[in-house]
Amino acid sequence: MTSVEAAPAERSGIWARVVGWILTTLLLAYAALVHKGIGPIPNTLESAWYLPSRFLLGTLQGSGLGAAMESAGSAIALLALPALAVTVAVSLTTRSAVARMLSTASVIAVVLFVYYGVQAPRVWSFFHWRWSGCMALFSICLGAALTAPLLAESWKRLGWPLRLLLYLPLFAAVVVFERNATGTDEALSFAISPWPAVQVFALEVFASAIAVLLLGVAFGLWMVNRGLKRTPADRIALSIVAAVLAPAIPTVALWLGSKQGLLPFRADPRLLAATAVIALAALAIATKLGVGRSSRKLAGRARKWAWGGLLLGLPLLVGQILTGLDYTVTRDVRAGQLIDALQRHYEKESLYPENLEELVEAGDLAEIPRPRIGFAFLSQQDFLYQSFGTSYVLEFSAPRWIQCAYNPPYLDEYEEEEEEELEDLGGSWSCPSKPPELW
Repeated sequence: MTSVEAAPAERSGIWARVVGWILTTLLLAYAALVHKGIGPIPNTLESAWYLPSRFLLGTLQGSGLGAAMESAGSAIALLALPALAVTVAVSLTTRSAVARMLSTASVIAVVLFVYYGVQAPRVWSFFHWRWSGCMALFSICLGAALTAPLLAESWKRLGWPLRLLLYLPLFAAVVVFERNATGTDEALSFAISPWPAVQVFALEVFASAIAVLLLGVAFGLWMVNRGLKRTPADRIALSIVAAVLAPAIPTVALWLGSKQGLLPFRADPRLLAATAVIALAALAIATKLGVGRSSRKLAGRARKWAWGGLLLGLPLLVGQILTGLDYTVTRDVRAGQLIDALQRHYEKESLYPENLEELVEAGDLAEIPRPRIGFAFLSQQDFLYQSFGTSYVLEFSAPRWIQCAYNPPYLDEYEEEEEEELEDLGGSWSCPSKPPELW
């Protein structure tokens, strides 16, 4: 192509990018409009420009579209389909991964705003601006997860200094958020609502599942690509291997994550089967079976999906491992130190102390340990202790909706029992040794 021919093509590409970003900006403004117009008026005297006013819902209900606004499903179809159409236009006009991510997040935000504005306005009104923040952050997290391969491809075009400059802060933000958000202690950093919906659903459920799906499909694409360079028999064999491993990798990862307490849900057979079906469908779409993709393009797609899954999954895995370690250290080590000291005090005084400071004053404990929750420079949590004389309750908060409580055995009821039987009596934890599943 000559320079004369290349110039119009280059100008056309520039204009396409400009149009794509204009559409993205309009879509973000549309999402903000839906938030303002559909959300319930908060139960407060506070008035601010960013708070919902419900003006759009009232206007639509008073028009010929009132029937469509009576149910969440029809309301979502009415208001989210235009946003989805603009998102498709963004993908067709620009190759910017950031624009595509923001447009995807905008569609998700519109769906959430409409659902909670129409179907569950009391939830939104009760949590006030916190629920708006949860929905917006949830949309950004899920939008970034869904477009992770595109973002990874764009990220790889940068030099290593810029790569680290962009990725490390995002990596740290995810890990910090994972360790420092809980639904049981509002004083803990990043607990923007009593329900840690962003941490549990956006990161630990959806983003984690998307990350392992990307890695599984990427491995399947790699196997299919290897088959393109082999004999027809080898190609069939490698395609079968790809069809087996692509769903096996994410299903096994989800099962192990659930078993080890890294995920807040139980990976039952239905979920694992659905994951396998989605992975196979994604593999079929990514390879465009029957179209005859070239080896170079297929290998590039495999790398893109693998990098997307890796960059998305790594901070999630690190964050979930650290929160699991925090939970174990707090429950089994630091709480154990307090329980032993309280028992020593009881054996001497026949009563438990009024507060934990008495343990230090009596020499039963050198210092009062703190729960290991999150990063110490962001928050310092304390064990909650309440004495009942011959019994007590010791509590601590943990990420997700976990609140652990310990009660000692009621030894007064066993004064005449044999000493060896007393030694077998243990206290009662309200939480298991590993982080419990929420459902």
